[in-house]
Amino acid sequence: MALFALIYRYVDDPAIVSKHRPAHRKYLQDLADEGELIAAGPLGEPGPAGGLLVFRSESVDRVKKIIGGDPFHIQGVLADYFVQEWTLAFGSELFAPSAT
Repeated sequence: MALFALIYRYVDDPAIVSKHRPAHRKYLQDLADEGELIAAGPLGEPGPAGGLLVFRSESVDRVKKIIGGDPFHIQGVLADYFVQEWTLAFGSELFAPSAT
């Protein structure tokens, strides 16, 4: 298993973001409970509104499949997103790739 960073940007419509945020957070909580999502949160200023998620997963394709099921993606909240493998150099053991 490897680590992957997903960075996304919202459309410029705070009302649609707010409307679908509860379902999005429920979806992310389920992924966290399953151990696939290990960190998530909004990105702050400066820059466009969006978020950063870190996954422990088998492939970039798996992460793209996950984002495809996210209510934010399904409901058109995401203007764009970017997924890339990420290597932990320093930091919390929380992010250490699993041995499986």
